[in-house]
This record gives sequence, C-alpha cells and structure tokens, in this order.
Amino acid sequence: MCFLTVSVLPLAVCSLFLIQMFQMKVSRDYRVMDMEQAEEINGRLEQLFAEFEALAQEFSDNGEIAAALRQSEAGNSNEIYRTLYRETKELRDYAWFELYDSEGVCRYSTGAGTYQRKLEPYWGILRKAAENPGGLAVSSADDPSTQAVLQAAMLIEDGHGSAGFFVISMGVQEFETVLKGTYGGQDGICILDSFLETVYDAGTAASENIGEVLRSRLLRNEPIQEDVGGNSIYLDEMEGIGLYTVLLRPQVFTASTVNSMYSVLFIMIAVILILCILLVIKLSNRLSRPIHVLNETMYEVQSGNLDAHMQEDWPTTEFVQMSGNFNYMTADLKKYMEKQVEQQKQLNEIQIAMMQAQLNPHFLYNTLDTVKWVAKANHVPEIVTLVSKLAKILRASISREQFTTLREEMELVNSYAEIQRIRFNGKFECTCSYDEKLADCELPKLVIQPIVENAVIHGLSECEDGHIRVQAFVEEGEKAQKLVVTVSDDGCGIEQAVIDRLNNGGMQEHTGHIGLGNVDRIIRLHYGEGFGVKIQRQEQRGTLVILTFPFQKERTEDVESIGGR
Repeated sequence: MCFLTVSVLPLAVCSLFLIQMFQMKVSRDYRVMDMEQAEEINGRLEQLFAEFEALAQEFSDNGEIAAALRQSEAGNSNEIYRTLYRETKELRDYAWFELYDSEGVCRYSTGAGTYQRKLEPYWGILRKAAENPGGLAVSSADDPSTQAVLQAAMLIEDGHGSAGFFVISMGVQEFETVLKGTYGGQDGICILDSFLETVYDAGTAASENIGEVLRSRLLRNEPIQEDVGGNSIYLDEMEGIGLYTVLLRPQVFTASTVNSMYSVLFIMIAVILILCILLVIKLSNRLSRPIHVLNETMYEVQSGNLDAHMQEDWPTTEFVQMSGNFNYMTADLKKYMEKQVEQQKQLNEIQIAMMQAQLNPHFLYNTLDTVKWVAKANHVPEIVTLVSKLAKILRASISREQFTTLREEMELVNSYAEIQRIRFNGKFECTCSYDEKLADCELPKLVIQPIVENAVIHGLSECEDGHIRVQAFVEEGEKAQKLVVTVSDDGCGIEQAVIDRLNNGGMQEHTGHIGLGNVDRIIRLHYGEGFGVKIQRQEQRGTLVILTFPFQKERTEDVESIGGR
C-alpha cells in the first residue's frame, strides 16, 4: 500500500486532472473557431440574399418589364432579355432568374429549358410573393421536375396592379458555388426552410438527415443544438429570409479519442502497479512464504485432508524444524482417526447385532406355547399355519443379512399378524398396503414387526375388534426423498405425556417399549439423526407410529458410524 500510495496515486490524479484541463481548453478554442466559421457561412448567404432582394426590387420598379409582362405577344422581348441579362450578370453564377406573367407562365429566363414553364399563382412561391408585395418571398422549390432546390420571388406591380413575378432559383450546384471554401471535407452544411425541411445539404450533413433530427428534438422539447453523430452542431437563422444554416463540425475529442487517452493512462498505471507488485513480492516472499504455506496446509487439515504434507527444504533451520514437527503431527493424527473410525464401525456392528438379537424373545415363547396348546386341545390345521409363519420369522431373525426389502418386511409382518390372530382368536385385523414401485426399497430387517407387536400387545390388548394398518409411501424431504412407513391402530392409545417423553429421546429408557427404542436406534445408527421413529396420538383413538428411511433401492451391507451419512 505504501508503494501504491507513493507512486500510482499521484500519477493517476495528476494525469486525470491534466486530461480534463486539456480537453476543456482545446474544446473551447475549437468551439470559438467553429462559431466564427458558422457566422461566415451565414453572413455570406445573408449578403447574397440581400443582393437578390435589391435586384428583385429593381425589376419590380421597372415599368417597361411590367408592361412587357402584360402584353400577350413578345413585343420588345429582346430589350427585356438584354435588361435581364445585364442586371443579373454579377449573380448568374449563384442562381438563374425568370420573369413570370400574372398567370404564372415563364416569359423570360436566364436558365435553360424553363421558357413557358408554368407555376400556379395561387400556390407555392408565387402565392407567397403575391401575399407579400414589396418583399422577397423565399421557399423551397415546389416542382421536383426542375433542378431548383430553393426559390425566391417578388411581385411586379405597376399602376394597373399585379403584372407578374420576378423569380430567383437556386440549385445544388449554385449552393456549392456560393459556399465554396467555407467548410472542409470532414464538415457538413445544411440549409433548412422555416419548417426545418432540408433545402440543401452537403458533407456529413447529407447522411445525418439534420432536418428530421431537429424537428424531432423540437417536438420532444429537447435542446436543438446537442451533438449529432459525434459532430458539434451550430444553428443560425438568416434574418428576414426565413432560412436556417446548420454547420456540422467533428468533435475535437470524440469518445474514441478520450478513451484512447484514458487507455494510455491506465496502461501506464498498470505497468507501475505491476512493477510495485513484483517488488513487494520479491521483498516479502522470503519472510512470509513459509508462514503462508503453513497456513494453507493447516487449512487443508482443518478441511479433513490428513494427507496434507508440508515441505521441509526451507533455508532456515527454524522453519525446517517446524515443518518436520507439523508433518509428524498430521501423520499421528491420521493414524488415530483411522483407528477411531474402525473402532466405531465395529462398535456399531456389535450394537446392531445385539439389538436385533434381543427383539422380544417373549414373542417366540408365547408362540411356541400357543403351538403346544393348539396341538393338544384341537388337533386342527392352525398348527401348520403357526409353525410355517414362525419358521419364516425365525429364518429372517437368524439371517446374517442386516437389510431386507419392503416386500419381504411386509411379508414378515403378515406372518406375525397371522400368528397373533390365531393366538388371540381373531380379535384384530392387520392390513398392509404399499405401492408395488416401492417393493424393492431397502431398509433394515425386523424394524416394522416390533412396532406391530407393540400395537398388538399394548394397543389392542383390551379390544375385541381391533384394526392395525401398515402403510408405506414416499415423501419429499429437504434434500432427498424419504421412505415413510406408518403403523396405526385403533386401540387404547398412549398417554400424551408418555408420547412426548418417547419422542424427546426417552425410547431407550422406557422399559415398557423396548421394541420402539431398539428400532429407533437401529434406524439412526444406519442412516443418521435425520431418520428414526416418531409417535403420535390419533384424533379419534389409537396410536400412529411413523418410521422414516432414506429412499433407496440398492442394498448396502456396510454399516457406517452415526452421522456418517
């Protein structure tokens, strides 16, 4: 920061200030020159039209010309032509001149191809001249068939009234002659009438359509003399004529020019900045690099990468010793963590095996006792059912497989329910329902049967006609889908205080519900704290137990530690 403050900041501030001052000074000087040029153009046109007006006034006061225009035949036409050519000699390079009778027919002209051409006296330039006797009317040309772009006319009168009109016509070539030398190749010039319609344009103004631009700005109440297409615009009105001159001059400082100046400045600053950075790196590398490397390696260790290793080839003995001790520490830490993970994995496997092995042996005893008494007392086929269902449950319980499918688990529930229905003489009904798409979903074995057993023993013990419903469905979780299994009964239910205690971590301590606690621990050990068992009291009567598992169809034999998934 010190290097940057001393070197880069003063350069940047001074350079920006100089660029702004230079831009303001040059722009002001060029604007003065441009305004002088625009005034010169406007003054040249005003002088020309003043000569046009004086000439028109001379013809308007000439009685011989008025008399000649009243005659239907040529008469002394040669004398009129001599007068016309003599008086317009000095101005014929800038316009051509015509004499029209009161009917609007061209009787005399200095131009080619205009004799007997007719203009409507009640329209256009002739009407303006008739409405302004004694004055010079100026307007853009009405007849596109002629080469004229601008016309000026004055009414010729005598003692008998209107005799005709003196008309001055200017074309593009005439305007070029008048304005020759007043603007350069990069400039643009435009002549507009009183309605801001383009009469003549040349240079850059021809491509900008200045008249339309100015009209649109005027309608939107915007400043008229704002820049157009990177050009400065200068608008002047010719007094007493009703025309406007527009000069376009390229801006001295265009956006590209200013950008180039700033680009050079930024490049200079960037070069100095790079030099400062290189110097700072060179000076501080020997002092700070070992600390940075140690900090980055420690961050990797914090992120869980115990294989992170710090180099030991530093130029100073202190950093070599520090690097060696750090590498020794991470190696010991990795061995310790691996040992802890392995011990935790073995512990989880032992706990799961012990809990699955202790799933209510009273059920097996009661079932065997039931088989014995049914065999002795009745000699009926129910014995076959009891033995087959019991064999299926025993086979599942002693299997080394820790996981099963939803379909197999539901079959075990049905087998258990059938045995208990025979035992309790059909005092309850148990129904299992699930979508066949969920049949292959994976879950730990023997986790639904203890819940159903709990419902039979505690919920329906005093009921003569009970119902147990087991349902499975998929639920959308925050991060992934969950497999939800619900076991509901319409028995006596559990008190709300007991439910609250069980849901708040008391399943393991509650001696009356060992099956609930074991199932909850099995699910949490396998899948983490986001899954397990929840109990609710139903609105009418009975209890609802909700088991949640991750929705997965591929079997996983490895048992991971708590929170490992």
